[in-house]
Amino acid sequence: MPLDTADDPYAVPEFLAPRIDALGLRGNVRDLVDNGYTVIQDPVAHALTDRVREAILRLAEETAPPRTGQSAALLLGRDPVFSEAVLVPRLLALVEFLVGRGAILSQLTSSIRGEGAAPLVLHADNSWFPAPFPNWEIMATACWVTDAFTREGGCTSIVPGTHALKRHPSEEECRALDGLVPILAPRGSLCLWDGSVWHGNYPRETPGQRVVMHMTYTRAGFAPVEDYSHLDEAWLAGQPEGVRDLLGRNLFLGSTTIGSGGADPVKLRHTQRIARSEKA
Repeated sequence: MPLDTADDPYAVPEFLAPRIDALGLRGNVRDLVDNGYTVIQDPVAHALTDRVREAILRLAEETAPPRTGQSAALLLGRDPVFSEAVLVPRLLALVEFLVGRGAILSQLTSSIRGEGAAPLVLHADNSWFPAPFPNWEIMATACWVTDAFTREGGCTSIVPGTHALKRHPSEEECRALDGLVPILAPRGSLCLWDGSVWHGNYPRETPGQRVVMHMTYTRAGFAPVEDYSHLDEAWLAGQPEGVRDLLGRNLFLGSTTIGSGGADPVKLRHTQRIARSEKA
């Protein structure tokens, strides 16, 4: 939520309020503050949904053969529709409400779940940050619903209000799933939540595919000041121990490739361990 809402939890920054009002988003702001998530209906998104879905399926097919779960990653630049999709007006206004002006697109990826796909474990998207989370939002995630979200179809599950706890769910809470509800949304919707709220998804029990585009945003201040990506493995091989860590080369951030369709799982777990000060 915004940084300056101590007196009024639903306050919108002055620079953003005219856009929120013009787009009719005050109800969505209340949803985000009270529950940690909201469902957005934007005519631009509805008009683009067919093209988004087709592009994801085509690119996923180029990456890997069909199976219960597929993905296509690094979507921006791989089809013209994605340059339009990242600029949906109502989505960007609410992202700005959550993570501030100058929000950075952190991830544009997708998932395709077929019948029999297993549920996703309960988690907070702030998974590589230690608890307690700050009282302002680090990041936000949006899911573009290209197939209607139903419980039987494997929609996102969420525990409303858990964003206020500012921590990760415990193992017992992940098993108990107290308060878990489905996010039900028609095709073309955008489901947006902040990085602190606990969520997962249900198993897919119906035939066909559930195709979703995942859009993650972070605050501008989390980008590095300098880009050292030009320093390659040959250069690193001759450097003192610890330089690789300082450059973030052992973290999962930036490890996604078109071929992998997702982040390096070993680096992801390492990142989560060090963020939470867990033993290796």
